[in-house]
Order: sequence, then structure tokens, then C-alpha cells
Amino acid sequence: MAKIGNLICLTPRDSYVVDEPIRKPGLLGGLERRIGPFFRSPGIAFPYLIGFLRKNGILDADTRVAVQHDKIEGPTSFEDILADKVELGRGDHDVLFVTAYTNSAREAYRRAREARAAYAAAGKNLTVVFGGPHASAMPEEGTRRGHVDATVAGEGEWAASALLTDLKEGRPVKPVYKATFDRIRDRGTLALDMGIWDGLTRRPQQIVSSTTLARGCKLDCHFCAVFLTNGPTVRNRDTADVVDEIRAQGPRYTRETIDRIPPGFYNAILKAAVKLPIVGPRYGDRLIAKMGPGFTDSYFFWDDNLYNAAGSFQALCEAIRPVGRQWAAELTIDLAEKPELLKAAYDSGCRDLFLGIESVSQTAIDGLDKWSNNTAGMREMVQRVHDAGINVMGAFVFGLDGDDPSCFDRTLEFINATGIDFIVANIIQPYPGTGTFKDAVAGDDLLPWTRCPDDADVAMDYNWPLFDGAHVLVRPKAMTIDQLQEGYYYFLREAYSLTGIVRRYRGHAYDVPWAISHFTRNYLMSRYGMIKTAHAIRRKGAKPVGLVVAPEDGRRAPEPGFVPESFTG
Repeated sequence: MAKIGNLICLTPRDSYVVDEPIRKPGLLGGLERRIGPFFRSPGIAFPYLIGFLRKNGILDADTRVAVQHDKIEGPTSFEDILADKVELGRGDHDVLFVTAYTNSAREAYRRAREARAAYAAAGKNLTVVFGGPHASAMPEEGTRRGHVDATVAGEGEWAASALLTDLKEGRPVKPVYKATFDRIRDRGTLALDMGIWDGLTRRPQQIVSSTTLARGCKLDCHFCAVFLTNGPTVRNRDTADVVDEIRAQGPRYTRETIDRIPPGFYNAILKAAVKLPIVGPRYGDRLIAKMGPGFTDSYFFWDDNLYNAAGSFQALCEAIRPVGRQWAAELTIDLAEKPELLKAAYDSGCRDLFLGIESVSQTAIDGLDKWSNNTAGMREMVQRVHDAGINVMGAFVFGLDGDDPSCFDRTLEFINATGIDFIVANIIQPYPGTGTFKDAVAGDDLLPWTRCPDDADVAMDYNWPLFDGAHVLVRPKAMTIDQLQEGYYYFLREAYSLTGIVRRYRGHAYDVPWAISHFTRNYLMSRYGMIKTAHAIRRKGAKPVGLVVAPEDGRRAPEPGFVPESFTG
């Protein structure tokens, strides 16, 4: 029998942040380094996992839960983590859970090995467990390569419970624990413990309030790996649980208790404003909601697709409307086919929707098997969302079948014509487990730099750091590698230039508050909120990355030292 003393939840940094650090963080970045971030979203995977384990008695009160979020706190050494965040005297065995997307898999493996070394030096047993999207797609890589002891594939709550039960009862852990995608509709099945983020060393002033209604998606897009982590079918939760989670995340102080607020830069400004004679009585509660420590007033649904069925979406809107707070979500554009649902969304507080538009080419959409999208009516669908009073964040993918060098300008024209408020863009990525990956392998279309470098300090099946959405990894069919890579950078620079932001402005010139909000949100999202976009914008003139560069018309990598003329300059 093993007594688990500490359970550590680790989120590593993205590889492009490690490999290409931003040396000039700007005014806001410099300010945050000095006084800490104002708001961030650490995620909900670990809060749901820890909430479930505690609710079901898998973790008892004697087990200490520690969190380490490298994206927020920085790459803290494990010697410091052991000294500051865990209690080595607790129990006789500790567990480290590491979660990662494909791009951050290398960092996850690095951190896992660092943890093992630190624990070996401390003389205490440690079991390292790998979970998250990449683990679900490549469940055997981490253990086969010797980086981790076990992998949790798919839905983490039940698989992690089985692993920890084996450990506590003295059984050897298995290399892979696969989830069964159990029922989650019953009230109280899942439990969200956002309180774990209080253990962050650099805890943001506000953490994005978060919840989820369902797991899974009604679509089965060729390039998407949602089914690996959340299951092949849609499973809804009880809406009362969703409401409870939202209400549990809010301001921690009122005007009456503002004197109890802890010291700090943000809190000093807030406290002074709330105590002003006229401002405090009239706007104090609103200021506390917008600036106070705790959680953001608006909240976000982490569902891969919040609109899987009209009935469940309508029921959700009716349930959350009394909460009286604004929210945002990701869903499919076919919601706009039902004006009554758009109205229900707005009335319940929806103000921002993330829509996977993907492409302005129907040929490209057809290749993705995304039946919810029809480019012929896309402008009208976006207009309907805007007419409902809801902002649109449009997601686009380049390098699809049917894309040629004109796709970047055609997409910009579409964005400017529709006034899409915010933009996310990626180059098509062959994420493991997806149809895109399988097709690329079968057709020998993966480019040479997708191979793991021979001198890599971490052994991987592929060169995962390049799977960040900003690199060309699959041979494009209707343009050169250069055209796709440079076109992508060009698109982002144009979309998030001052001119591009102004072109997408939908308000009147005299509507100063809206204009300020539009420009500020676009600028902050592109430079600070979407780190990958910020890195891509800065990589003007960058060439495809790889130790060996492949000729445009070849299928095999050339001999070392070969550099085609199109890549010189």
C-alpha cells in the first residue's frame, strides 16, 4: 500500500515561447513581469480532475495538491517546487501529473525528467503521469521513450482514478490507462475545483471564470482530434451543475468588505476608487467585479462545440440567463440558421462567439468534412451573429486542398467585408491521430523537418515543437512551401496591423467607447492574449524550419547541405 503525500499538477510552456523568447515584452509585458498578470486562464482540465478525485474519495484530506503553471509562473526548477510547494514529509509516494498539447509535448517530457532527477536526489518515490491532448493521441510515446511512468488517454477523471487506485493498493501502474467516456449527464458527476489555482506563485489578479456543458462534438472534422480526448459522441451535463459552477466563480469582496482586500498594485487602485465619495456608491460594485481579486465577471465555456443540438442549447440559455453575466464560447456557425437561438444566446449574456469558419473556399471546406459550413452563405451567417449583438472571433486555416497563393488576400477581403471582430489563423497541422496526419503519412507528404532531430535532447516520434500552427509541415498541393509560409505571416501582419484593425471596425466614428474597445481588444489579443500569433507576427521573412530543406517537387529529403535556390536570399 502506498500513501500518496503530494499530487503535483504541472502545465509546461509552449515550445515556441522556449525556443523564441520575446526579448522586448512591451509596456504591458514589462508591467506584468513586475507586478504580476492581471488576468489569465490557467485552464479547467486540472480543476475538473482534482474536483472529481476529491469528490469520489480517490484523494483524501492527507494528500496535498500542488500546482505549477509554467506559462504563468515561469519555468520554476523542481528543486524550488519541492522546497516551496510540496511537503516531502507527507506520505511515502508522490505523483506528478503533466498535461500537454502536441506543441508542448517536448517541454512536458523535459519537465518530467527534471522532476525524476529532483525526487531521486531527495530520496522519495515519484510516479510521473502524462495526460492531455497529446497523450490521448500518442499514448505510448512517453512511456516507450522512458520519459514518464504512465499515460492517461482520453477523459482524465476515470482513467486517473484507476491509476491512483492501483498505486494506493500497491499494484504496479500500467503504461496506459484509457478512459471509457462515461456518462456525465447525472447531476454532480463532475466537480470543478478552481480553488487549486490559489496555489500559483504568481496568481493572476483575476482568473477567467470557466465551465463546460458538454464533451464531444457533433462534427467529425478531418483535421480535428477532439474525439481522442472527449469521446466520439456528445455527452451533456445537467445545466444546474453549470449554473452552480458559474455562481461559484465571482468577486470575493464587496464594498462593505473592501477593507479586507490584501495589499497589491491592483488592489490599491481598486480600494482607492471604491472609497471615492461619488464613484464608490455609484460604481463600486461594478469596479469590484471588473478589477477585484478572484474571478472575471464574464465567463467562458470550454466546450469544443457548445451548439450540438438546438434543444440542449436552448435549455442552457434559459438556465444561465438569471445569472446575469456575459459569456463567450466556441461553436459552429450553423447556429446562425436559427435566429431564435441567437436571440436566446444574447439574452442569456452571450457577447463573443468563436466560430470555426476555416476557409473561404468550399473545396477546402469539403476536404475537412465540416458539413456545418457553407461558404455561399457565410457572409450572411456572420451578419446574423452581428445583428444579434454578438462579436465574432473567426478561425481560419491555410494550406488546405483548394488553397492557392490567392487564398490570403481572398480571406482578408472576406474578413474586411464582414467586419469579423477578432481573428485566429493557423497553417493546417497534421496533429497525430487525425485524418490529416494519417493522409500525410500514407501519401508521404510530411516534410523532412517533421522528423525528430538526431541531436534532440528529448527523444520524440516527431519534431513536436514545430506542430504549433505556424509552420508548414504537410506538402501543399497548389502552392510552394515558401508561398504558404510567407503568406501566413503576411496574413497575420495585415489582419492585426493598425489599418487591418480599423478596417474591421463596425461602429460609427463617433462611437468612441466601442472604437476604443475594438482597437484595444484586438491589439492586446494579438500581442499578449494569443502568444502564438504574437510570435508569428514577429517572424517576418522567416523561412520554414528544419535541419534539412526539401526541394519543392521532391518527396524525399535531399542530402545534408543542399539548399534550393528558392530558399536563399
